[in-house]
Amino acid sequence: MKPNRGDVVRSADPFKMGQDRQRPWLVVNNESHPFGGEQHVAVAVSTKEYDDSLPLSEAVWEAGGVPRESFVSPWAVHSPRNEDFVAWQGRVTDEFVDRVVNSLMTYLR
Repeated sequence: MKPNRGDVVRSADPFKMGQDRQRPWLVVNNESHPFGGEQHVAVAVSTKEYDDSLPLSEAVWEAGGVPRESFVSPWAVHSPRNEDFVAWQGRVTDEFVDRVVNSLMTYLR
């Protein structure tokens, strides 16, 4: 599977322990990623809400979705490869992805 910016996909979570190590990830990289055809920049989607979480409301979904109330954690960054993805869950709006990236950038400046 080769996801695009704005896709929410399931992949293993390197931060989780135990048997259920998958979670949804929001792909946020753009075309300038040096390995965009095979590797991506993604941020975690979680059912836990934290102070800086961004809610994945119904309004931000263009297609698909998640089964429970969920939030994007912009500080939880992962760089999965195409072969790590196990399922496509949906796509969010470009405006929402821009909000996530702007939030992520506050941790990097």
